[in-house]
Amino acid sequence: MGFSFLNKKVKVKIGFLISYDYKYIYDALKIVYDYADEIVLAIDVNRQTWAGKKYVFDESFFESIKSVDPKNKISFYEDDFYVAGMTPMELDTRERNMLSEKMGPNCWQLQIDADEYFLNFGEVYEFLQTNRFLVYRPDINPVNIRANWITLFKKTQNGFLYIDNEENFPFATNLIGKYNFARDMGGKHNDEVLANFTALHHSWAREPEEIQQKINNWSHKDDFDGVEFFKFWTTVDETNYQDIEDFHPIYKGAWLRLKFIACIDIHDFIKKFNAVTLPPKKTKLQRKYFDAYKKVTGKFWHK
Repeated sequence: MGFSFLNKKVKVKIGFLISYDYKYIYDALKIVYDYADEIVLAIDVNRQTWAGKKYVFDESFFESIKSVDPKNKISFYEDDFYVAGMTPMELDTRERNMLSEKMGPNCWQLQIDADEYFLNFGEVYEFLQTNRFLVYRPDINPVNIRANWITLFKKTQNGFLYIDNEENFPFATNLIGKYNFARDMGGKHNDEVLANFTALHHSWAREPEEIQQKINNWSHKDDFDGVEFFKFWTTVDETNYQDIEDFHPIYKGAWLRLKFIACIDIHDFIKKFNAVTLPPKKTKLQRKYFDAYKKVTGKFWHK
């Protein structure tokens, strides 16, 4: 049996969950579009959140997406992603698994949120192709790849307050439908690699009404006191951010301190952040994956 297929590039499929913050998807798409073979946008058919609340959605969104899809890579997956009686986190996980099934096998599956912007996606793509052999035997080599998060916390008059505390998140896998807590995987599917890639998370740097909408509808809405956290968020600014410590609303120790970059907009922030940040070292997979390749092919892996 030959293994010439391992010399060919594997497909990279990217799924985005579309909800009330759909306006952020355009910047995220620009970053990944040229590298993706397929992009799937999942949206609730009834325009409901995981909390069961209707949100305002401009239906011209579909035509707008077509205008930024010259190669016809983008498709829409509409389904009923809200189920009464399930928690927002259960529904988050359920939707991600449904999207995963929709994207199918024999590819790298990436799930990226609409407000996550990779700073070095070309390197992500190179890494996925270099380790493409993992796609063909996920039963032997189950893996969930994580990247670093830089979380934007607030837009001020002069720039962005942000969090850079080595927080990370899962975004790529060779498995189908194995999520058990949002994008996380557990049990026998918890073989994870923290890669030296970075994504900017627009998360909290929004208008006050958007923050309230997020607090009341996202998958963690039942995990903390949203009213108190919103009050806290409104008080943070350029004059007091250096006095704030350990302030994540759910996970103690996740957000230790805030930093600030003076900038005009998100693009200017990325440019200046990259200018003051050392480029990460290239990620190398653990030896066990290359041993697993030998079990599959009888050969040692070479790029």
